[in-house]
Formats: sequence, C-alpha cells, structure tokens
Amino acid sequence: MARVADIIAKAKDYYFNQWRGHEKISPAFGEKVYLTGVGWRHIAHHPRRLLIDKIIRLKNLGLAREVLETANTYQTINQKGKFILYGITAIKGNKRIKVVVSSKGKTGRKILFSVMFKGLNKRERQQILEQNEKLITDFRRKNPRIMPKLRRK
Repeated sequence: MARVADIIAKAKDYYFNQWRGHEKISPAFGEKVYLTGVGWRHIAHHPRRLLIDKIIRLKNLGLAREVLETANTYQTINQKGKFILYGITAIKGNKRIKVVVSSKGKTGRKILFSVMFKGLNKRERQQILEQNEKLITDFRRKNPRIMPKLRRK
C-alpha cells in the first residue's frame, strides 16, 4: 500500500510538472484554465477536509484534467464577492466529478480552484476508509499539527 507522503509527492509532481505549463484550451470557456498554487493548496491542504477525501482528489487529478479538456459547457455559476466560480460536472465510470474554476470577474483569467468526486456508494466509501485506516493513523502520528482528528459522518 502506498504511503500518504508518496501519494502527495506523486500528485504534486503531476500537478506542477506534467500538467501546469501544458494546459490546453478548455472548450467550456474557449480559453486556457491555468493551474496555480492557490488551486493546489485548496485541493491538497484544505484544513477542514478529511485525509481520505484529499487522497481521493489527489489520486484522480488526471480525471479532472480530462474533464477540463473535454467539457463543452459549465453547469453552475456562483459569485463570491468579486470572484466567479464555475462548476463543470461529468460522470466517468461510477464517479461524478465536479471541477471548479475561478476567475476574478467574468473576463478574468480562469484558474483551477477545486476538484470533487462524488457518487461512491456507502459500502465503497467504507471499504476505502478501512483500507486507508493505517495510512491515516501513520500520517496523523507523524504529522500531528497538519491533520485534525478524523471526523466520521
């Protein structure tokens, strides 16, 4: 089983070295969606997110890229102050993927802000939690200040 640190390192390499700088024009916007440190921190280091949720997001960044490069439209639009958040949703296999793109105003540069994966049934979520229990415990023991206690819903 892969260690959490290895998963994070592999995802960071993919995000910053393989994807960033090689962005393609997103058909939904007719322009490139750029990758920044803001998006990385939101995906990988959000303080209220469960470790298992972070792992799922990081392991599936390739699917998020595929959605951005193939989706023709965005489905949701929300405004938070001067920022506009666009949501692109797609279904791949048994996963529902939502990619959130942010821009400062309607004409601002588009950046990847977040990636969400939904649609796993309760039994599959439980299996994932059980498989990763050791990873979560080891990570929390080695990094007590980074991760809050695991919250079960």
